[in-house]
Amino acid sequence: MLKRITYVSRFAKPFSESELKQLGELSARNNQELGVTGVLMTSGGVFFQILEGPAEAVDQVYTAIAADSRHTHIVVLELEHDLETRNYPDWSMKTIDLDAASHVRLLPLKVMMETVFEQQLLIDKMLWAIDRTLKHELRKS
Repeated sequence: MLKRITYVSRFAKPFSESELKQLGELSARNNQELGVTGVLMTSGGVFFQILEGPAEAVDQVYTAIAADSRHTHIVVLELEHDLETRNYPDWSMKTIDLDAASHVRLLPLKVMMETVFEQQLLIDKMLWAIDRTLKHELRKS
């Protein structure tokens, strides 16, 4: 069975087009060895990535990403287990720099990706506020 993880994160520092290309090429080589496939999109200082493959391999790649100092504010958007098919079987890691892409069909992806990240940060802040308020209120009772 397969596993798929979808996450977003912020760049810890700006990347050039060539650095993003190198990152994609290295990821593709590493993923191919592990049997992991997926897509990596970047825009406005945000990574959006989908990883899929054998559960242990996906966990190994994601653990490395989570420890990678090039990422901050990593947020898992979706985690799927026991999948029978892949969405990206032909891509060991398709990398798309939406800031450099000139194709007009990709513009909605750029807006959606950045919006998802910003909304997730807002949700995280709201959850923190709810948690703090509950702790405060429960101490009173």
